[in-house]
Amino acid sequence: MTKVRQDAWSHEDDVLLADTVIHHIKNGSTQLKAFEEVGDQLNRTAAACGFRWNAVVRDRYETKISEAKRERKAFQRNDAAQAVQKTFGVKHPQKSIEKPVHTDDLNMERVVQFLSHYVHQESIDADTKTNVEQVQLENEQLKSRLEKLEKEHESLLTIINRARNMMFVDETMSDSFMSSSFRMDENGNLQHVSKAD
Repeated sequence: MTKVRQDAWSHEDDVLLADTVIHHIKNGSTQLKAFEEVGDQLNRTAAACGFRWNAVVRDRYETKISEAKRERKAFQRNDAAQAVQKTFGVKHPQKSIEKPVHTDDLNMERVVQFLSHYVHQESIDADTKTNVEQVQLENEQLKSRLEKLEKEHESLLTIINRARNMMFVDETMSDSFMSSSFRMDENGNLQHVSKAD
């Protein structure tokens, strides 16, 4: 079906276009999808809706557009924080998503709400600090353990190299070597023991 419409845009058409575009901006969708949606409803092309938006309607709704973008960013941050929490089980402090407070909207109830949120945020920050301290302590313990294991590993390699060096002897000594025995001293060193011992 071809969309051909040449009549003028009404005020209601402009409002529908603006509301739909702002809704798409808030939800993280594209303006093009909004133009297609409005075009289907008004039997106009997406290009005609886009042209009307950019030429006439957009300038009237700059404040609502910027509010919608702020809300979208806040929702995206909140979703990202929730995804991190869900994935890693880490609780990140999440800021509440509220519209900016205007002074005429300020009343005692809003002040109390803000203060209770602030106290709650402080407790979350304290929990996060405790978690960080625990992770740092565990990290130090693991570093200490790693150093110890590396020293033990180096000692074992030294012992193995000494044993290997004792194994390589002249071919003239090969017969006597086969009948040789070894013993380990208190330091972990291998010593060749002659048959006379």
